[in-house]
Amino acid sequence: MHNKTAVTIGSNFLLYPVICLLLIFSLIMVGCRDDENEEKPSVPEVPDVPDYSTIIVKDIQNIPDNFTFDRVEVEVTGLDWQVIETLTFPYEDGLIIMDLPTVFSPEVLQKVDRRGGDMGGHWTGTSNDGDALVATLGDFFIFKGDKRVGRIALSNWTGKESSAGKAMIGYQFADRPFSLTGSDNSYYYSDCSFVRGWNMFANINPASGNSAAKILRTTVVPESTLFWRLAEYYVY
Repeated sequence: MHNKTAVTIGSNFLLYPVICLLLIFSLIMVGCRDDENEEKPSVPEVPDVPDYSTIIVKDIQNIPDNFTFDRVEVEVTGLDWQVIETLTFPYEDGLIIMDLPTVFSPEVLQKVDRRGGDMGGHWTGTSNDGDALVATLGDFFIFKGDKRVGRIALSNWTGKESSAGKAMIGYQFADRPFSLTGSDNSYYYSDCSFVRGWNMFANINPASGNSAAKILRTTVVPESTLFWRLAEYYVY
C-alpha cells in the first residue's frame, strides 16, 4: 500500500507542470484571437494633391552679370479684377520663399467665369460650379530698394527662339473645387480642374506655327521641365 500511494502522488506531481503549461498556452491563444478580432486603427490616406501655398524660387536663369535685386512683389487680384493684396518676399542667397495667404473673405474674391456676359468673372471658359470664387497671382516683379528693375517668370521657355509648345505658368486660389471647359477666340480648356486652395495652371502654346491654333489652358502642368528665369529687366 505504501508503494502504491507513493507512485500515485509522484504521477500527479509530474502532471502539474504539464497542466500549467497547457493553461498558459490556452490563455495566450485566446489573447491572440482577441487581438485579431480587434479593429485596427485605419491609417488616413494622404491625398495625391500638390500643395502650392508655398512657392520656392531658386536657380533663376538669364540673370546678367552685375544685375542685382533684393525682393519680389506680386499682387493678388480678386473681385472685379481689383488688387486685394500685395505680397512682398525677400531675395536672399539666391532664394525666394513665398508663403501665400490661404484665408480670404468671400467678399473680396472674384467670380469664377463670365457666364451671362459678366466681364468681372475671371475665366472665359465655363465652370461646372458657377458659385466658385477665385483669387489670382499677377506678375512677379523684382525690386532693388524702391525701384522696380524687372520681372521673373516660371516657364519651360528660355525667352529665346520659338515659344511653340511652351508653357507659361500662373497660380490661382479657389474657394472650392471646380473644372473648366469650352473655348474662346484665343484659348481652349482641357484637363483644367482646380482644387480648394492654391493651384498651378498653364497656358501652353500650340506646337505648330499655325497662327490660327488656340492656346491650351490646363492644370496638367509639365512641372519637370519648368524653371524660373529673368523674363525682363530694366536699366538702372
